[in-house]
Amino acid sequence: MKRLFTLAIAALFFTSCSDDNEPTETVNPQASGSTRITFDSRIGNADFALNKDFTVDNKTYNFRKLRYWVSNVSLIDDKGAEYKVPDSYYLIEEVGDMDLTGTINDNKNIYPAKKRESVDLTNIPAGTYKSIRFSIGVDQKYNDNLSLVAGELSIANGMSNISWMWHSSYIFSSLTGTVKDAGSTVAFKTETGLNANYKTLTVDLPAPADFSATKEVILNVDITKVFDGIDVAKNPTISALTPALMSTVAENYSAKAISFGSVVK
Repeated sequence: MKRLFTLAIAALFFTSCSDDNEPTETVNPQASGSTRITFDSRIGNADFALNKDFTVDNKTYNFRKLRYWVSNVSLIDDKGAEYKVPDSYYLIEEVGDMDLTGTINDNKNIYPAKKRESVDLTNIPAGTYKSIRFSIGVDQKYNDNLSLVAGELSIANGMSNISWMWHSSYIFSSLTGTVKDAGSTVAFKTETGLNANYKTLTVDLPAPADFSATKEVILNVDITKVFDGIDVAKNPTISALTPALMSTVAENYSAKAISFGSVVK
C-alpha cells in the first residue's frame, strides 16, 4: 500500500510539471491563398471558337469540339517545394450539344453545350510560387480503373473508350472538326489516350507569385500547335490505331501548345 501511495504522488508531481510546461499562446497558421488558372485556347493570336473558319498554313479549319484532361496540378514555390493540389482532375472543354446515348446505357443522354477554360484553386498554403506543374491526360492508377473516383473523373461525359487496347480507359484529349485543303474538305477526329501518352509539363512564371494577392494565371493554349508536324488533311483520324501520330499529338500538347500568358492581380 505504501508503494502504491508513493507512485500516485510521483504521477501527480510529473503531471503538474507537464502542465506547467504547456505553451500559453496559440500560434495561428498563416492565411491560405486562392487563384484561378485559365487555359486560354487560341488559334495563333485569335480567340479559339467553334464553327468558325480559321486559316492556318493555307488550310482552313473549322472546329466542332475541343476537350482535354488537366490533372495532378502542383505549385512549386520559390524554394523548390511542391504543393500538390488534392483531387485535381479537370475537364477543359468547348463543345456543342453532344448525343452520348449508348456510351453508358441506351437511355437518351444529351451532354449540353459547354465552354470551360478555368479551374479555381483554393486553400493554397501561404508563400510565393514560381511554377505550375500539371499533366495532360489521366494517370495510370485511374486510367486503368474507371470505377475509381477523384476530382471530375467520370465515364458519364463521353471521355472514355472501351475499344482501345481491349480495355476501358480515358480519352486524354479530343479535337474534331473539318479541314479544307486544295479545295477538298475532310472531317477530322484527333484523340489521344493510353498510359504512354500521359504527359507532364511545367510552366514557369516570370516572377514568383503570392496567390493570396493573385487573382488569375492565364496560360495560352495554341491549338494550331497540337497538329505540329502532322498533315491533318492526309491523316484525318488519329487514335490508338495510329500510335505514332497519337504520340506526336500528345507530345505537342505538353511541349508546344501550352505556354505562360499573363498574371492578373
